[in-house]
Amino acid sequence: MPIPAEVVRLNLEYYRKQAKSLLKAAKAGDPGALQRLRHFSSELNPEHAAATLPALHDAQLAVAREQGFPSWPRFRAFIADSQLDFQGLVAAFIDAAVSDGKRAEAILSANPKIADAGFYVALVLGNSKRVEQTLAKMPQLGNARSGPQNCEPLLYVCFSRYANGRSTRAADLAETARVLLRHGAEANAFSVPESFPNIRLSCLYAATGLNNNPALAQALLEAGANPNDGESLYHSTEHRDLACMKLLLSHGATPAGANALKHMLDREDLEGLRLLLAAGADPNETNERGETALHWAVWRGRSVETIAALVDKGADLNARRKDGRTAYALAVVSGQTQVASLLQARGADTGLSELDGFVRDCATADPEQLARLLATRPAVNHEPGYDRLLPDLAANHYTPAVRALLAAGLPVNGRGEAGGTALHWACWKGHADLVEVLISHGASLTLEDTEFHATPSGWLHHGSTNCAEGTGDYARVARLLIAAGAPMRGCATPSGNAQVDTVLREHGLIQ
Repeated sequence: MPIPAEVVRLNLEYYRKQAKSLLKAAKAGDPGALQRLRHFSSELNPEHAAATLPALHDAQLAVAREQGFPSWPRFRAFIADSQLDFQGLVAAFIDAAVSDGKRAEAILSANPKIADAGFYVALVLGNSKRVEQTLAKMPQLGNARSGPQNCEPLLYVCFSRYANGRSTRAADLAETARVLLRHGAEANAFSVPESFPNIRLSCLYAATGLNNNPALAQALLEAGANPNDGESLYHSTEHRDLACMKLLLSHGATPAGANALKHMLDREDLEGLRLLLAAGADPNETNERGETALHWAVWRGRSVETIAALVDKGADLNARRKDGRTAYALAVVSGQTQVASLLQARGADTGLSELDGFVRDCATADPEQLARLLATRPAVNHEPGYDRLLPDLAANHYTPAVRALLAAGLPVNGRGEAGGTALHWACWKGHADLVEVLISHGASLTLEDTEFHATPSGWLHHGSTNCAEGTGDYARVARLLIAAGAPMRGCATPSGNAQVDTVLREHGLIQ
C-alpha cells in the first residue's frame, strides 16, 4: 500500500539506503531479498530479474513499487513534491502545465484540490467560468503580466499542455481563450524563450504548432492574431491532420519566407505539399545553401509523386546548390534511381561531377570493379559544401555512397545540418552499420555539433525516442559507441527507449 505523504516527508535518502540494503542482501543470496527483486523487477524487465547479479536500479524499482509507484523516478518526484506546501505545489503544477503535461497530470492526480486553487490554475485547466468571474472583479488582469510565469493570462491558456487537441480539456481551453479575448486580451501576445532570445513564440504558434488545437487557433485568428508570425505556419506542417495549417492558410498565412514548404517535405505528405503550392509557395525559393524545394525533397528521400508535384509547379530541374549539385545529381549519389529517372525524363541535365560519377559507380560495382575504381579515385573537390555531403548521405542511410566518399578522401568529420557530423546523424537515426563504418574510419567521438553542443552519444540518446524515423538499431549503436570509448555524458539519464536503457544500465551509466 502507498505510504501517506507525511511519512514520505522523512526524505529521499532513507529510501536510497533501503534500496542499497536490499541490493546487498540480494547479492548475499538472501531468499527474501531475491524474492522481492523478482516480484517487482520481472514485470518491467525480465532480463534483469533473471540476472545473477542484480543492480541498484532493480532494488530501487522494488522499493518504489512496494510503495505503490510504477518507477523509482516517479517515487522520487513524489517525495520532492511532498516537501512543498500547498502553494508550492500549485506553483509547481502551473509550471508543469505549460512545459510538461505528464508531470502536471501526476501532480494534479496526487493533489486534486489544486484544480480549485485560483485564477492561474483555472487558466491552464480551462475553467472558463472561474476566469470570467475573476475578470469581472479585476478586469486589469486580462492583459497584465502576472502569476507564477509572469506573463499575460492568454499565454497560460495557449501554452497549457491541456490545450493539446487530443486532450479532453481542449475545448475548455478554447472557450477560456474566448473569455480572455472578450475582456480585451491581446491576441498577438508572445513569449521569448530564455535560450533563444531572438525568437518570439506567439499564442497562435502555441495553438497551432505546439498544441494543434483548431478551435483555439480559430478564436485567436478571429480576434486578430497574425497568421504570419514567423512560426505558426512552419510548425503547423508537423501535424498530419493539417487542420491548423488549413486554418492558417484560409486566414491569409503566406508560405513566402516561412520555410514551410521545405519543412513539409521533411515527411511524405502529398496533400500538405499541394496545399502550400496552391497557396503560392515558391518551389524555387532557396536557402543559405542554395537549395530549392526540389533539392530538399530529393535529400529527404521523398517519393516520385512528390518530386513530380514540385516539377509540375515549376520547380527548376537544373538549379544548382552552392556545391554545384543539381537535384538529379543528388538523386544519383543517394541511390534514388526512380527519382533520377523521372528527373531525366522531365529534361534534367544529367551531367555529373567526377566525384559524383565515382560514387555512383562504386555503389553498384562488383568487388573486382570496386578495387579498380578505388585505385583510380578522383581528387576531392574542396569547394564550399562538398564536405557536408557525407553527413547528408549518412542521415539518409546510403551506406554504399558513404563508403565511396570515405574512399575518395572526403573528411569523415565534415559538418552537415545543425553542425552534426556523419556520426552524429548516423547515431540520431540509429544506423548501426554506418556507425561501425564511420568509427572504423576515425570519426570523432568527442566532437560537438554547433547547434545543440552535443557529442554523437547525445544524438543517440535523443534520437532513440525522438527521431520520427526511429526504426534503427539504437541499442547496437550504444554498444558500438561504448566499445569505441566514446564519452557517454549525453546518456546519463534514461532515454525512454527500453533497449538502449538496458545497454546503459549494463554499463552503469544509468540506474
